Amino acid sequence: MEKLRIKLEKWVNGGFCLTHHEGHAVFVEGGIPGETVDISLYKTGNKEWFGTVSEVFEPAETRIPSDCSVFMECGGCSYRHIPYQDEIKIKTSLLEGMFPEWKGKLEVVKGPENEYRNNVQWQSNGKEIGYFAKNSHRIVNESQSVCKTVDKRLLWADIPQGIRKSVAKQKSIQLRLSSKSVVNYERDQTEINVFNSKLKVPERGFFQINRFLLEPWLEKIKSLLPDSAQILELFCGCGTIGISIREKIASLYGMESHEKSIKYAKENAKTNNALQFEYEVSDLYQKHLPKHTAKIPIWIVNPPRAGLSEGIIESAALFSPKQIIYSSCNPSTLKRDIVRLEKLGYQLDYMGLFDFFPRTQHYEVLVRLKK
Repeated sequence: MEKLRIKLEKWVNGGFCLTHHEGHAVFVEGGIPGETVDISLYKTGNKEWFGTVSEVFEPAETRIPSDCSVFMECGGCSYRHIPYQDEIKIKTSLLEGMFPEWKGKLEVVKGPENEYRNNVQWQSNGKEIGYFAKNSHRIVNESQSVCKTVDKRLLWADIPQGIRKSVAKQKSIQLRLSSKSVVNYERDQTEINVFNSKLKVPERGFFQINRFLLEPWLEKIKSLLPDSAQILELFCGCGTIGISIREKIASLYGMESHEKSIKYAKENAKTNNALQFEYEVSDLYQKHLPKHTAKIPIWIVNPPRAGLSEGIIESAALFSPKQIIYSSCNPSTLKRDIVRLEKLGYQLDYMGLFDFFPRTQHYEVLVRLKK
């Protein structure tokens, strides 16, 4: 790999510092703006180069020793060389940069920075188990015993012997905390207790990963709703949001493409006595929303990273719901969708940064749009 000595300029999205060299934008991992560093370049395009810090010559005052022995080798974390409060400032500043009118008005919600993950995906080649190294498929074996982001019950040495045997031949070992145990979530359902709700999540079913922020996030969504709300919940998964805050909801219609999740949503609604809730399997990236949802005044949407489809935006134009509560794990597609919704007459009246993924580049953003 080519080496380069360079001074870093500013933080940008993706956990990178940005700098420039001979007409190229250079995105650097493991640095802090203002530092002079040597970097190893791992990708060189016509316009953009990417590299990792290999040596620091003028460390920033805010630099701290990493608390993880495989930081920058493992592909998981971006910010273990700075204090967590600095990471929060960076994420807040980057989000405010995308929404300048919200500068100083964002609500920021955070929890413990370590041991927050309720699931893990270990990689295996038959001899080693761990996360992939950055930008490669080489396994960092040490990561399975030192990872700070996962609940300790998910570290490989602490996994029950029966589960270790059952997944021994898998290349990708996906485990999740259930209410009483660790389960193989490729194969087994998960049981979760949240507020006064007992929820079951199917194998391979989506569930938010931060065990500390799940309830504050749901509590905030609940506070953004009027009493006796009538809800259309898009990308509803196994019904987590609506069922957990059901006392605020008079009726709910949930839609999701994953058939098993809808089956579980129906069962979860029954178990938790939300008998007025209905659910339907629907590919929300294929078409407009069905006409029978046209009069539902409040939408709750929690899409994957791709954000909302053209069909959903066009349905918003046709049906004109009064409120849209939108939770996003990808600020760039959220920004795109908000611009499209504002053209339809919606106004943003709440924005919160929920740091679901401490020490990594990622975070969740919750917004409310009103007509």
